[in-house]
Amino acid sequence: MTHDNSRTPHRFHLTLIGLIAALMGIGQNGLLVSLPFLVEHSAFGLPTWSVVIAIGSFLFLPSAPFWGGFSDRNGPKVVVLQALAGMAVSFLLLLAFTGLSDRFSEQTYLWLAGLVVARIIYGCTVAGMVPASQHWAIILCGEGNRLQAITSVSIGLSTGRLIGPLLAMVSLQLHAYAPLMMMVAFPVIALLGAFWLPKPAFTPKADSEKTSPSGKPRKLPEMTLMPYLLTGLLLCATVALLQYSLSPLIGTITTWTTDAISQAIGLLLTLSASFTLLTQVLVIKKKKLDINTMYRLGGMALLIGFVFFLNTSFWVFTIAMVTSAIGAALLVPAYTSMATQTNPEKPGKIAGLISMSHTLGYGLASLLASTVVISPQLPVWVCIGFAVLIAGIAFTLRKEKEAVSVV
Repeated sequence: MTHDNSRTPHRFHLTLIGLIAALMGIGQNGLLVSLPFLVEHSAFGLPTWSVVIAIGSFLFLPSAPFWGGFSDRNGPKVVVLQALAGMAVSFLLLLAFTGLSDRFSEQTYLWLAGLVVARIIYGCTVAGMVPASQHWAIILCGEGNRLQAITSVSIGLSTGRLIGPLLAMVSLQLHAYAPLMMMVAFPVIALLGAFWLPKPAFTPKADSEKTSPSGKPRKLPEMTLMPYLLTGLLLCATVALLQYSLSPLIGTITTWTTDAISQAIGLLLTLSASFTLLTQVLVIKKKKLDINTMYRLGGMALLIGFVFFLNTSFWVFTIAMVTSAIGAALLVPAYTSMATQTNPEKPGKIAGLISMSHTLGYGLASLLASTVVISPQLPVWVCIGFAVLIAGIAFTLRKEKEAVSVV
């Protein structure tokens, strides 16, 4: 009975950490939904806004590994607190300078500088939220329950991505700036909740990278991470590239208006987020599959889903979106959990490196998005190629693990 009572607070703390992680999804997807309205009610066009938003995303590259390592050395709570504070300040500055640019459009460069500063703050602080949340969850769940810990954070992110657009659309009925106001209030509330949480029992461990027999820095952990980092990069590249390509892809198989295509894309993204969440809750959290099986099935489902996108019927697109979403939902916790097992003493640093690989994947997708001009189906073929590589990695890792276990 005592054991159950002691685990109850941990479950509550784990839920709160998952809700904190959800703010990432709410902020990212909510900002994308409100972007047309921000363009309309500010002095800046869509290209300018795209660059401003990209600045914050780009800064995740150096910041995520930094905060992951900082979490390993100093504990995750301080990293989560600074990430929430940075998120609130960033969106507050976005709100202020967007409104000022709309009212005083003659000082355009001044307000643009303010928006850039807001996104710099976002990129340099919020990058630590997911690595530290995963580290905190692992501490709460224990070293033997890494998959459960990582899945709890993944469920939070998926929930945020699902409800973020819905919250943005509802709040836009009140005011064009209401989503930004919402994203100032939510981190402040979460910050108060995180302050209340007790600091997790945390003991910094010696740097295992300096304990090789030769006395030189050990490079094997970094090499063993490469398959998982590559999987994360390719997965995010496929997901983002598909989203870039949906509009022209649907346009080639239908005679729908722009508004109808937009609604169809919204339906597909909602389906994707819903089945991602269902897979995480009903399959992964309930431990229906082992990690290796998740990796393999995820890679195959992702590949099959993208092949379906070569069809010319929209209803097949819905099946394709659901299949690829299930594949992605299985892949993320699988390769994240396997990556953290390569160096259990550095969960924060590894989570930061994986976050960095995700950012690189999104960047690669933005570079490849122009291939849609050559052919609307060309990006799908690129996604299929990337999915083949992911499936190949999944099956190769399985064989390597089996070989090791035989020895």
